[in-house]
Amino acid sequence: MIDSDKDWLALMAPNLAIAVAVLEEEHVTRAANRLGVPQPTVSHALRRMNDTIGAPLVQRVGRGVVPTAAGRAFLPAAREALATLRAARQELADVIDPEQGQVCLGFLHTLGVRHVPRLLDAFLAAHPDVRFALTQGPALTLLDRMRAGEIDVVITAPIPEDKALHSVVLLDEQLFLAVPAWHRLAQRETVELGQAAGERFIALTLGHGLRQVFDEMCAAAGFQADLAFEGEDVATLRGLVGTGLGVAVLPGSPAPDEGVTYMPIGHPPAHRLLGGVWPATRRLPPPARRFTEFLTQSGCEVLGER
Repeated sequence: MIDSDKDWLALMAPNLAIAVAVLEEEHVTRAANRLGVPQPTVSHALRRMNDTIGAPLVQRVGRGVVPTAAGRAFLPAAREALATLRAARQELADVIDPEQGQVCLGFLHTLGVRHVPRLLDAFLAAHPDVRFALTQGPALTLLDRMRAGEIDVVITAPIPEDKALHSVVLLDEQLFLAVPAWHRLAQRETVELGQAAGERFIALTLGHGLRQVFDEMCAAAGFQADLAFEGEDVATLRGLVGTGLGVAVLPGSPAPDEGVTYMPIGHPPAHRLLGGVWPATRRLPPPARRFTEFLTQSGCEVLGER
C-alpha cells in the first residue's frame, strides 16, 4: 500500500490536489514546493483543469495568483473530495492492518510540554502501533486545516462553539498574571486584572486561542490592554516578562521561570477550557476514531481532572 498521504493523492487525484494547493497558497511556486513537484507540472495541470471546467480557477496578480469566482466556488468541494480520499486511505489501512494507521493531530504550542505528551503516552499504551503526525499552530489555523481535511483532531482552547464539530472538555486550566519578580504586584496573594490596567502587556498574536481568552478577560475587567509586544509562542512571552518588558496572562509554567512570578487572578474568572475537537460532518479514519473515543472516555482522567 502507498505509504504517504502525498503519494496517495498524487495517484488518485493529481489535478485536484494541485488545484487545491494553488488556490490555498495563491502562488504557483509555493504550491509546487508544498506538493514536491516541478512548477511546470503545476502550471500544466492548472491549464488542463481550466480547459475541462471552461473557466480559469485563478488569475495572476503581481507575482502571485488569486482565486477567480470559479476557483472560490470550486475550492470547498475540492477540499472535501481530498478529505474523503484521505479517509479512504486510512480505511484501507485499517482493513489491511487494523492495529496500525495514523492520526493527524493538531494542538496549541502551549500544550506541547505537558498535556499532549501525557495524552499520547496513555493512548499509545493501549494502541502501540498507531502513528501520529503532529502539527502545532494558532487555534484558528488548526481548525481551518481540520475543516479542510488535513487534520483529524485538534486539542485547543477555548473550545469553539460550532455545530459542525464534536468536542470534549479535557481540562479547566487556571490562568495567572505573570509579572517580573520585582514587580509591585508580585508580593500579593491574588490580584484583580484591573489592577494591572496601566501596565504594558505582552500577548500572543491574533488567531491564537489564548489571545482570544486574554482579550475577553480585559473586556470583562473594563479596559483595553496596552500591548508592548505580540509574540508567536508562550516561551517567548515568559522570557519577555522575566526581563521586565511587560506583564502577561499565561497558564502556569511546568518549570520555574527565572525572574517571573505567577499571580492568581481573583477577577475576572481566569481560566480556559481545554478540549479535543473533531469534525461532525465527515467520518474519521479508524485510528482517529479510536483516539476520539479515548479522549471522551479517559482524557480528563489522564490530565488529572477526575
